[in-house]
Amino acid sequence: MQVRGLLVTAHGLHGAGRIAEAATGYRRVLTAAPEQADGWHLLGTALLQTARPAPAATCIGRALLAAPERHDFRLNLSYALMDAGRPADAVAVLETACRHRPLETALWSARAGANKRLGDSAAAEQAFRAAILLDPAAFAPLYNRGLAHQQSGDTAGAIASYGRALTIQPGAGSALANRAQALKSEGRADEAVRDFRRALLLAPGDATLLNDLGISLWDGNEIRGALSHYRRAVAAAPDRAAIARNLTGGLASAGHYEDALETFDAAIRGHPEDPGFPVRRALVLPVIPECLGQIDAARQKIAGFLASPEARRIRLSDPLEQVGAANFYLVYHGRNDRDLAEGISSFYRRACPMLNFTAPHCSDAASAGARIELGVCSKHLAGHTIGAVFGRLVTGLDRSRFRLTLLRPPGLRDRASAEIAAGFDRVVELPSDIGRAAQIAADCRLDALLYTDIGMEPFTYFLAHTRLAPVQWVTWGHPVTTGIDTIDAYLSPDCFEPEGAEGHYSERLVRSPSIPMVYRNEAVPPPAAKAEFGLPEGGPLYLCPQNLFKLHPDYDHVLADILVRDPRGTLGLIEGANPEWTARLKTRLSAVLGGAMERVRFLPYLPKNDYMRLLGAAEVMLDPIHFGGSNTTLGGFAAGTPVITWPGPYMRGRMTYGLYRTMEVPDCIATDLADYAGKAVEIANDRQLREDIAARIGAARPAVVETAGASLDLGDLLADAVSSRSGSR
Repeated sequence: MQVRGLLVTAHGLHGAGRIAEAATGYRRVLTAAPEQADGWHLLGTALLQTARPAPAATCIGRALLAAPERHDFRLNLSYALMDAGRPADAVAVLETACRHRPLETALWSARAGANKRLGDSAAAEQAFRAAILLDPAAFAPLYNRGLAHQQSGDTAGAIASYGRALTIQPGAGSALANRAQALKSEGRADEAVRDFRRALLLAPGDATLLNDLGISLWDGNEIRGALSHYRRAVAAAPDRAAIARNLTGGLASAGHYEDALETFDAAIRGHPEDPGFPVRRALVLPVIPECLGQIDAARQKIAGFLASPEARRIRLSDPLEQVGAANFYLVYHGRNDRDLAEGISSFYRRACPMLNFTAPHCSDAASAGARIELGVCSKHLAGHTIGAVFGRLVTGLDRSRFRLTLLRPPGLRDRASAEIAAGFDRVVELPSDIGRAAQIAADCRLDALLYTDIGMEPFTYFLAHTRLAPVQWVTWGHPVTTGIDTIDAYLSPDCFEPEGAEGHYSERLVRSPSIPMVYRNEAVPPPAAKAEFGLPEGGPLYLCPQNLFKLHPDYDHVLADILVRDPRGTLGLIEGANPEWTARLKTRLSAVLGGAMERVRFLPYLPKNDYMRLLGAAEVMLDPIHFGGSNTTLGGFAAGTPVITWPGPYMRGRMTYGLYRTMEVPDCIATDLADYAGKAVEIANDRQLREDIAARIGAARPAVVETAGASLDLGDLLADAVSSRSGSR
């Protein structure tokens, strides 16, 4: 057979997708005609298609030696060079091609891609413009320009380029999907969802699109739609653990506890290589418990796992990625969490040795210098309750005694976070990787480290297992023991704690003589009329404006008692951040309240000004049992609304009680749960009594707001701990 015939046969095999046979055919051609340019070029393209870019570049280079005028060869050579990790060589090849063929759009488009890969964004943009100018109707340059903008963080430019590309090819699914991601980054959530849906019409079974649409729906609080798309994505790609994590995590976060457990079981079977699934299944808790029995069973599940051989076998390389959760909901059960908290922490220490890191300076015998190097760490020192309560407390420490370092995890960066950060001597941004974050924090050589909260989110929970300072304390931002043996002391207001509270903590309990907080005394708007919120005016409003997961099943009966005692009363609650929580709580309350459920009103989340006006509209506020309020209670005091409370057995249920003790206003403190309901109804229906209590609260508020002495007390306690190392074990 002649060389030309051999080449045609090999090319036919190539076109049919029989790449290996085609490559053999091309080699036969080159054996017969070693300088056959098309043979070398086609062999190179075959090798490129089989992910062998280096030999592909060699072959196409041989083709160019034989036919240097073939700039289509240069185009494919540039692709091979880029795939081989040689973008500079690709740029050089394409510069030559563009000099000789300046009117070929494909060459300029490829040159733009090579410049982008090389990191030369200006040259890439210039080449993209040339390609688009040459052929405004070409899809590829516009699409690739969109990719370049997106990868460089220019989402507005990406959206514009994808938009122009889609006018040329409206059915380009990849452009729709990428524009959806860019729109999402710009905060244009509805448009992003629209593009994801359009892309899915073109590829209904695409697991990535299903998953991405699920994420966007979740971000928009369309929880059921999100879960539905996660399920479809898992069915389409059962081998992708990341999608299974979204489904299991979504079900758990939405409060679908039993369904989440079953889905975790399926994920464990489908991904036996991933240790995160059995850990998350063991530790997941119901957000809105159905009953006390479900709480008991969930806690027993955790204890059983911790004692199991499986727990001893598990190894984690990155708990933040593989588990990604702290023990947040444990604290709302109204139980002593110490044993479980210690067991969970011990499990993580054994499963992930990375968490046992100790900063080298912590073993030094040297004492602190002229000023104590104090680090403060929290993800929530921003527009959050933690920022409102603790921001001015820590920045108010005496700078002649302390040099303040803010260890700032990734998270919210708002006006409040900037204001708080400005009060520190230095701000150290921590990466999302726990190991790197620990090393960066260690380099600060801190004498002491104060966490304002541990357990609200996973980053600081896992970081707290490392020893970053000789003295490490936590205070009451998350009012429960951490169970972590590298946290030496728990700083808590003495007025919040019951006798014998030391047994509730794995840490040494340090009882502060003042409440460790400096709460801003802000102007309060006048109260609203109830009708402004769609509430009846004809009877008292009993308002409990707390997160729904704080409402323990025991509390349902207290609320029922109030509504039975006051047939004219309305109970006001705030809808859950997740609409599924609201639905589940309604179901649980209906079983206890019966017909009185008609007098329960769920109000939407409100802007702060409207929220404060709502507090002022209520006759009384209700402090939940087992886990009460502090920030919410202080808001009620500012609005002039009495807050009914009952001091439970743990500090987290005694915060409002402690505020009243500090202010010496005992009228709203109940002796038991029947007295709680009685006081609520009495005060709500006696205007003179209510106004008298509100006046005394107003007069006594200076004892709990703008309390500059709290920073002094905190400084004294920390300085003593550092000087004696009594703050460490």
